[in-house]
Amino acid sequence: MVVLTAPTDKKQMIISNQCGKTLQVGYQTNDDPRGLTFELNHNGSYTLPVSLSWAGRIWARESCDVLACDIASAENPASLAEFKLNNNNDDIDYYDVSFVDGFNLPVRIEPVIIHGIDQIVQLDTKHCRRSECTSLPTCHVDLQEVDDLGNFVACNSACSRYGDDEYCCTGEFNSAEKCTLNHYAKTIKDICPDSYSYAFDDATSVYGCKANSYKIVFCPQ
Repeated sequence: MVVLTAPTDKKQMIISNQCGKTLQVGYQTNDDPRGLTFELNHNGSYTLPVSLSWAGRIWARESCDVLACDIASAENPASLAEFKLNNNNDDIDYYDVSFVDGFNLPVRIEPVIIHGIDQIVQLDTKHCRRSECTSLPTCHVDLQEVDDLGNFVACNSACSRYGDDEYCCTGEFNSAEKCTLNHYAKTIKDICPDSYSYAFDDATSVYGCKANSYKIVFCPQ
């Protein structure tokens, strides 16, 4: 059991790179137009302090040549570690691995539990557990972003590529009842059942915990 002491006015995002190459890591607070970036060497780790009620996302890229490193969106797909932290003692933090806007790297989120496994954890498989995708799904050729040498850079979402309401959960499909698992989302869920695969995939993808620190590992071994 890892025990960390965090500042009382901050929580810690412990970001690790196990990808075998240097990564450009980005992080963005919700509603900010763009994020901030830093370089993280192979086997490197960086601790990012965030506010107790931070809501935002963390991602990484091998390079910034094809897609922007300071933003992750439908136009700039990347695997996302998403958080909505809560400073209220009566509520918990929420986190998920999201491929809704596409993906590029395997990723894991793991809360650092200080007081051990409690009864809630034992009964709820999505309470204080790892959320991860350790092996990327197959990316259909028509969804692939590649560099000038034809190397895979990222996989677009079906929504960003085709813009159909069915894939984007918009228009007449803008509800959990109408927008359900489609062919492209199923490809993701078959390999990475923890990951958000479409806009209304909450039930199988959102995790909760109350921790002072969270580990985000790119290319977890």
